[in-house]
Amino acid sequence: MNISQEDKNYLIEQIEAHIGERPFFYLKFCSEKKYAEDVAGGNLFGNTAEYFRKLENESGEQGQGDKHELISIVETQNITMLDPETGNVLFTAPSGHMRIEFGVDKTIPIVCFVGIPLRDMVLFAYDENHAEFRFPFTNEDCKAMKTKFGEHCTIIGARELEARIERCCAEIGTEYIFDKVIYCSQNTIQRMEAFNQGSKERFLYKNKSFEYQREFRLAIAIEMPEDHFIRLGKIESAKVFLSDEICNFGFSIEYKTVLKEKC
Repeated sequence: MNISQEDKNYLIEQIEAHIGERPFFYLKFCSEKKYAEDVAGGNLFGNTAEYFRKLENESGEQGQGDKHELISIVETQNITMLDPETGNVLFTAPSGHMRIEFGVDKTIPIVCFVGIPLRDMVLFAYDENHAEFRFPFTNEDCKAMKTKFGEHCTIIGARELEARIERCCAEIGTEYIFDKVIYCSQNTIQRMEAFNQGSKERFLYKNKSFEYQREFRLAIAIEMPEDHFIRLGKIESAKVFLSDEICNFGFSIEYKTVLKEKC
């Protein structure tokens, strides 16, 4: 099937006008089948930013862990501290690095999913009545995810998961953020502002080297439960598969085409 990028963009824009721009499915990779079944049962296992930092620092392997997780590293030049009353210089320091983190972030649970918006999927086939999309994973991608994140994958209907998270947080009366991770350099203005303002968007920033993860991140403003589980209730749309089975998975969207009336 041949389709120009312009035509593909137009087709996706028309579909997104009805279903939105967020992923159609979320994927959760797990090292054991029982953990994948926990996810399908609506029991999401969370960890803190500090856990992910230690994971890389202790293993030396970048992937699941991130030593810069929820830390803003600011490069400084010629720091000068002034007495606010007199304006006198109290001390100066040479260039270096300043580390910013929030103490509360050490207790907030984080749950990570893989999310693939429609425009990042592979358009496999289409006609006037339907379009077929497949996950944009190569065999090498599947092998890498299996090695780094686990042999099992739970695929979850996006709208059901989002609705359950919203209901759970409303019931306990707390804020949350569940959105696409933004991969960028440490000193991007928007990233620094998110930390400086203490906004919940700070949970969405990671370094560019992690971009392959396609992560959508959930962070809930509660203290980590003792058993680490956020309980949403059974997710009816969730299905468990082997990670290396999902390379050619996809879905079909049916629609009706209508001729545009001439003015």
